[in-house]
Amino acid sequence: MNSVQKHLCSLATLGLCLMVTNTRAAAQQSQPCSFLVSPQHLNTAEGSNVTSIGQLDNRPYIVLITTDLEARLPIVQTCIPDSFVTSSRLGSYIRVASLDNYWDAKALADHMSDVLDMQVRVIHENRLRP
Repeated sequence: MNSVQKHLCSLATLGLCLMVTNTRAAAQQSQPCSFLVSPQHLNTAEGSNVTSIGQLDNRPYIVLITTDLEARLPIVQTCIPDSFVTSSRLGSYIRVASLDNYWDAKALADHMSDVLDMQVRVIHENRLRP
């Protein structure tokens, strides 16, 4: 494993091992989960008798995509099945992931941007509220 792969795999709070690929074309083929090692649920939290999806109090950093939502959602859902399209005062977007750590969110966004050739951003949930 090279140093970038080791760094991406050492994201302690995220618990993900991002799969680094050599070409963008490989990620755009119809293959299961092209940008993570395995599918992850990053917008869902389960409590004692409740499952919450979307805005999670302890995960304020939102990884999102704002362009070409209909075409990109199926690609993202191959690796993050609980990603979804929603809207806020800033407009519609794909909520890719809700994370508790900015640097983990940034690493995921940067990796997705590189592998999938998409603009993926991180925003704090406070910016989405009215």
